[in-house]
Amino acid sequence: MKILALLAILIGLSLPSLGQAPDQKEDALRVNPARDLFDLATLNYNDAKKGKDPQKVERDYRIAAKKFDQFLRTFPRDKKAIEAWYFLGMSYREIGEKKASRACFQSAATNWKAGKFVEASALFLASDDYKAEKWRDAAKWFQIVSDTTENKEIKHQSLYRRFLCFYKLEDKAGMLLSLKAVIADENSPYSETARLALARLYRDSQSAKQAHELFVILSKSKDPKIRAEASFQAALTAQTLGDKKLTKIWFRNSLSEEQSKGVKGKTQLVLMSLHYKDRQWQNVIDVFRIGNFELEKQSELQRLIMVAKSYDALGKEEEVRKLYEQIATLSPGSTSSFEATYHLLIRDHKKSANNFLKNAESFLRDYATKRAEDPKVHSIRLLLGEGYYAAKDYEKAISQYRLLDLSLVDDSNALGVRYHVAKSQLFLKNEKGALAAIAAFIAEFPKAKQSTQLRLDRAELLNEAGREGEAVGDYKTILQNTTDQKIKKSLMLRLASIYQEQERWEEFVAIQEQILQLTESDQKTQASANFWLGWNQLRLKNRVKAEPFLRKARALDSKTFASKVSPILVRNAFKAENLDLLEDEINLARQDSPGTKLPAAILQWLGATLIKNGEEERGWPFLHEGLADKSTPIKHLVWKLYTKASLDLNKYAEALRGAKAILELEKNAYRKAEALYFKSQAHNGLKQFDEARQAASDALDLRPAGALDIRLRMFAGDIDLTEGKPEAAIRHYIIVEGTFAKSVSDKREALAKVISTLKIIGTPKALELLKDYQK
Repeated sequence: MKILALLAILIGLSLPSLGQAPDQKEDALRVNPARDLFDLATLNYNDAKKGKDPQKVERDYRIAAKKFDQFLRTFPRDKKAIEAWYFLGMSYREIGEKKASRACFQSAATNWKAGKFVEASALFLASDDYKAEKWRDAAKWFQIVSDTTENKEIKHQSLYRRFLCFYKLEDKAGMLLSLKAVIADENSPYSETARLALARLYRDSQSAKQAHELFVILSKSKDPKIRAEASFQAALTAQTLGDKKLTKIWFRNSLSEEQSKGVKGKTQLVLMSLHYKDRQWQNVIDVFRIGNFELEKQSELQRLIMVAKSYDALGKEEEVRKLYEQIATLSPGSTSSFEATYHLLIRDHKKSANNFLKNAESFLRDYATKRAEDPKVHSIRLLLGEGYYAAKDYEKAISQYRLLDLSLVDDSNALGVRYHVAKSQLFLKNEKGALAAIAAFIAEFPKAKQSTQLRLDRAELLNEAGREGEAVGDYKTILQNTTDQKIKKSLMLRLASIYQEQERWEEFVAIQEQILQLTESDQKTQASANFWLGWNQLRLKNRVKAEPFLRKARALDSKTFASKVSPILVRNAFKAENLDLLEDEINLARQDSPGTKLPAAILQWLGATLIKNGEEERGWPFLHEGLADKSTPIKHLVWKLYTKASLDLNKYAEALRGAKAILELEKNAYRKAEALYFKSQAHNGLKQFDEARQAASDALDLRPAGALDIRLRMFAGDIDLTEGKPEAAIRHYIIVEGTFAKSVSDKREALAKVISTLKIIGTPKALELLKDYQK
């Protein structure tokens, strides 16, 4: 109702005055029908406005409405039209015809862009729609009012009411724009309210940066409530933005605001937590000192723990003790700082807190002497010793165990302490202390499973000390008495290592055979045993007996043994000249151990042999790999096999390499010509036609006799044909057919090339010549 009353006041401020009476000074003889009609309507409207008799007032308004309507229909473009629409709307409004009235106001407000009649019309429409809760329509009319009015108060109110319309609609986009307009409205009394609303809108829309900027501005407000909220929200938005420094500043500011008492305790706790996480101990303390604000018990405990640990980090023991005493009053079942500190240490230990060892040492410094018989002191000492043991600080662990009175802690801890003392001495390589601790443990707990482990540790210690005889005796004793398969395996492996180092091969082999009999032996261990049994057979020159063991080792653990086993099996297959087996072993080596280097000579032999047997595709990869090793000389025949196979398999770059290698090795003219022929074929395959011609020409210069001569001459034509020059190729074929070809087979081959090339040329002259050759 307050808003509606205010709208009524605004409408009153914006209404134009009564219709202007006819100008008496106008030339009476001058005819102006439009002005006459407008003046007549205005006179009736003014009479109605001033009238006292209700019936006459209504009659005058109806006459005025009729005249204004007549004026608008007759003179729609007259300069008085806007006034006519407005007063027509007012006339209808006075006689209760609201729908007609709104239509007139809408015409005035939408067909004209400026002026007091547009403003007044829009304000009537805005008022009606606002009352009817037609928020979107009202927002539109308020915008027109703000755009047209010259009254600052009306503009301020219109822009703010427009925001309220969008707020009612929950239209965030409209709210955003309308709030910005209110803020931009100079001297608006609603600017701060709008800025706060806009900041909240940004905050709720996850636009933390924009919200933060506005809250920062609002933090300077003279209104204490706005200032308090803005400071607190500036802290929260800074925290959302991840700016630790600003977050701390604004939470600190929020604590200084009187209006934020309801959240001061939580604010203080959050700010202390931020400083605590960043290890800013003095800041934690400073924030704590601001005030003892009310908190729930758990939060209060958290606050006191943080400040206590901050004082502790700064070495201020007196303050720590005071706070522990205060904590004790909040902790159920505790009446002193000793009890509080003890419980905190127990909790820190359960959580594996990083500062447990330091705090436990401090606790013992404070209370070990004064409370020497207190079980809690020895409980903390036990945990401290265990903590140092877990941290592998064995000297400190032993020092705590020595001071520990086991009679004051639970009996179940004795075994663990004795065991850890022995293990700590072992880790420190204190032979004398370790042997004494192990003996003491075995004497006290002879049937404990840890006794077996300590016997094993003692054997290891003796072995490292060069007392292998004593160590082996311990190993054998444990091996005979234990049924644990894992321990058995560990012992067997250790004994095997000793026997290997001492070259006691029979015992070494016996242990490996025992390992294979273990029921829970893993694959890697089984693989290792098979490998060493195979190795032993090789040592004894029993190649055939070694192979099954070696293959088993590779199958069980190829990652470890493929690189060791594969070269041996490859050499064995090579010595046996078994092509299939050799190929299989090489492929397995490549599969299981790609990085293993195999003998180049074996690869060359396998590849060359397969190629000689007519299996070029199968043999070529092996020969190619074998030829990659340049450390050993390669025979002419091997290069020739490689080059011919490469040409047959269309591997022209490799064929070119082979041809060049032959030329470097060969001195015989005929074989050099043959190599040049290979080279020419390779260049031709690589589309290097000039190089191909040159190689063929160089070969012919060596004057090879027989079939090679004809092959070279015919291939000269093949080069031209491959390059797409059949006219050049035909000359070579005709010369060979007519001059050089002697045997029937050579002539037939040359004649076939002549005929096919003439067909390719396809000119009339070529086709005519073709007939002669076809005959």
